[in-house]
Amino acid sequence: MKKEIPILIGFLATIGWYLEFFMAGTFFENWKMFFTSGFRNVAVVGLLVGMYNVLRVNYKRIKYNNDRWFSVYQMSIIAIMVIFAGMRGISPGTPFDAMFTYGFVPLDATVFSLLAFYVASASYRSFKIKSIESAFLLVAAVLIMLSKMPLGEAMWDKIPVIGEWIMDGPTSAGKRAILFGAFLGGLTMMIRIAFGLERSHLSE
Repeated sequence: MKKEIPILIGFLATIGWYLEFFMAGTFFENWKMFFTSGFRNVAVVGLLVGMYNVLRVNYKRIKYNNDRWFSVYQMSIIAIMVIFAGMRGISPGTPFDAMFTYGFVPLDATVFSLLAFYVASASYRSFKIKSIESAFLLVAAVLIMLSKMPLGEAMWDKIPVIGEWIMDGPTSAGKRAILFGAFLGGLTMMIRIAFGLERSHLSE
């Protein structure tokens, strides 16, 4: 019964969720609000689980001297942010907003700049002309990168137009095809879960 009851609940919830899209009425509007509230509750539980996981991981690091001072610094910053938010709120002009604006935002920009560097480095190593397809990929990537920089427009005023056409045309078509396949895969997985064919999420 440990697996049969969750499968039954999932099946009934799936039927109720899909009927809302085909049958209008007060009953199904209430069901819609019920599922929306349920999603919010799941998000709150996920936030609590994430907080517990952060505390547990850093506690073990501090206890067993595994990157102890980094964990102490991380937990101290989290505690300070929580205290500031509880005392003065998070509106503009508060200490929490100052720490977020002048502390977190520059660090976030630094991490993303490092990510952009690694992406450019990986692209440089992987873009090797071995076939006609890879040559097209390399040319398209160079045009798009030049279209996003003032250097490209200074070299030729048509480069930004070409880069925008590549992003709106071939790239958009490929993105839609990938999303279409992902949605079909997700729908298939939901059907398998609803009918109890997929039970990997119920394993201990």
